[in-house]
Amino acid sequence: MPPSNNMSSQSLGLTRWTGGAPVPVNLIESETGLTREVVRKWEIRYGFPRPERDQNGDRVYPAEQVVCLQLIRRLLGAGKRPVNVVGLDLNALELLAKQVSSVADPTDSCCCDGVLAALRRQDPIEAANLLKAQLYRKGLLRFVQETISRLNVLVGESWLTGGLRIFEEHLYTNIVYSMLDESARMITNVTASPRILLTTAPGELHSIGLLMANVVFALEGGYCINLGPQTPAAEVHTAAQAYNVDIVGLSFSVAQPSRDIAVFLRDIRSQLDHSVEIWAGGLGVARLKRINGVHLLHDLESIGPAIRAWRTNNRHTNQGSSPSAPPTGYET
Repeated sequence: MPPSNNMSSQSLGLTRWTGGAPVPVNLIESETGLTREVVRKWEIRYGFPRPERDQNGDRVYPAEQVVCLQLIRRLLGAGKRPVNVVGLDLNALELLAKQVSSVADPTDSCCCDGVLAALRRQDPIEAANLLKAQLYRKGLLRFVQETISRLNVLVGESWLTGGLRIFEEHLYTNIVYSMLDESARMITNVTASPRILLTTAPGELHSIGLLMANVVFALEGGYCINLGPQTPAAEVHTAAQAYNVDIVGLSFSVAQPSRDIAVFLRDIRSQLDHSVEIWAGGLGVARLKRINGVHLLHDLESIGPAIRAWRTNNRHTNQGSSPSAPPTGYET
């Protein structure tokens, strides 16, 4: 459930850790949804969190800092950048989370509350009907960019805090996957351009992000070949050649260590022909530095401008000319 105007971390039930005891380092991922590597990097880069040590000398995180990390994860899901939120105190994070919630479409709040309630009642038909009604109300683009983006965060938080069980979260994923897959197939034009290969790295299981991107690409006039998750780098290269794609699109969740993301992207870049662009998106890229030859998309709204820039840059290709440099605004 989204925060109310009198939101507090306690009323939100953001942490499952009871008694205010420090959280051991080995539980920080299950309590926050952030990897230990990410938390450690923030500690070095931003001076937060500030772990203490237990009697064995191991890192432990005070309960208030864990709540801050959970709020930060929520704000990242709403499109905020780590540099703007990591290190803010609890009151500032609560206020920012309330502001993010207050600007959301109120129909999304009703839809999200209803879907979460239906999932807890094990009522998949009601959950699907609520989502379909919101799709018809908002249109496909806003439904994906706003409703599903928000609901993904809320479902993840609800699972994290014990509000949803694993099978209920899986049910949500299946419902949304079916809706987006059907929508993508209905609007796909196999003659469209650019041609985009979509997948994730090995170990990256999240596939909803791929379908969300697929829908937005299709609405922007692109044609996607969606391989689904977990494709090895060598197979991405082979598939890109087989399908003669213009762009390889890769999605990374916040659970993926940034070091692994960077290694995978550089590996892909080294194997692909220079004419094939790499676009990387998802919460996992928010903490990346620029990588040569990789275009970072920090949200779904970035896809439209990126597609238009690609068409401007590649207008010559349709006329048989040679490639030119990326247009202004590409992060390469």
